Amino acid sequence: MQSTPKDIIEIQTIKDAQNAVTKAKRTQTPITTIGSSHSHSLLVQNSTGIIITTEQMKGSITINESNMTATIPAGMKLHEVSELLWNKGYALSNQGDVDVQSIAGLIGTGVHGTGLKHPIISSYVQDATLVLNTGDIIKAADNSEILEATRLNLGALGIVMDVTLSVVPTFFLKEKTWKQDVDTVIAEIGKLAKENEHFEFFWNPANDKAYIKTLNPHDGPSTQSDEPVQGYVDYSHRVFPSQRNDKHTEMEYSVPYEDGVSCFLDIRDLILAGKHDILWPVEFRTVDQDTGWISPTKGRKTVTISIHQGIDQLYEPFFREAEMIFRSYRGRPHWGKCNYLTSDDFASMYGVGWRSFWKVQRSLDPDGVFLNSYLRGLRDLQ
Repeated sequence: MQSTPKDIIEIQTIKDAQNAVTKAKRTQTPITTIGSSHSHSLLVQNSTGIIITTEQMKGSITINESNMTATIPAGMKLHEVSELLWNKGYALSNQGDVDVQSIAGLIGTGVHGTGLKHPIISSYVQDATLVLNTGDIIKAADNSEILEATRLNLGALGIVMDVTLSVVPTFFLKEKTWKQDVDTVIAEIGKLAKENEHFEFFWNPANDKAYIKTLNPHDGPSTQSDEPVQGYVDYSHRVFPSQRNDKHTEMEYSVPYEDGVSCFLDIRDLILAGKHDILWPVEFRTVDQDTGWISPTKGRKTVTISIHQGIDQLYEPFFREAEMIFRSYRGRPHWGKCNYLTSDDFASMYGVGWRSFWKVQRSLDPDGVFLNSYLRGLRDLQ
């Protein structure tokens, strides 16, 4: 996702954030806050206003032992956070399969890992500090509706300065990986998803094989093995992520758990039909339900299916056709990845939650200082 903003401002402190807001209001230009630039979504595009970068918003993590929470500077990257938490004796109970995102971006787009007992990471948000379009500073937890909107906020409420997340004591994980015929994996998905704390697979269209990964709690210590199927054991935050060095664009939809296999098979058929030149793998994960207003996993256990294409390759015709399949299964898109939906589409998906989110957004930012053209289109069509 590329932008040609009028200005780029690097912030480190609350005062920096307040100054940026003052400039945006004076020049009547919108603000978009960027963390790791990891997103594939129009949420992060801004060619008419100011892009704020949060690379320097780092510092110490504050642990509240009685509440089992950690308050984390919004610009810190997940890999930095997880290492610091481990050194303090704590960990996040789940992570996604990459760890390059900033903490604010992580919750702002609804990042998740995999596991039927694990909801999206936004579900663990207990508080956050925001700088509003007035320059005022608020704590989200002081108002239950603001807190709910902040948990998955699309960057539309204000500048998030820190996030307070629930944490757990440190733990080890054992990873096992293996290759298997996709048809046999399909037959075993229910068993694999329910018998493993974390389960996922990638399907490779080039050979029609599935590459499975399971993660399960372990007593430790760290071990290594030359045989992936035998697995290895390490600190949880070292096992959760994978290296993703090839640049790509991505679409992901969440569909009801009971429809996950059927939806995957339809996506597989679309790719194997050969109409679109797709060699990138398809990812299949599971996520627990939550109550988030605009969460893709709201109110239902979920299968997430991710499709990919190289950034130098044609992707839109494939993504649009795949999106039709996803929507036929009542799919909801990941906020940090590609979709082609309208405000009416989202209103139909989320109902009262959609209206509630924008009600809070309007109350905090009536002038739309934190709305790029994409977000303004979603709000103004309410």
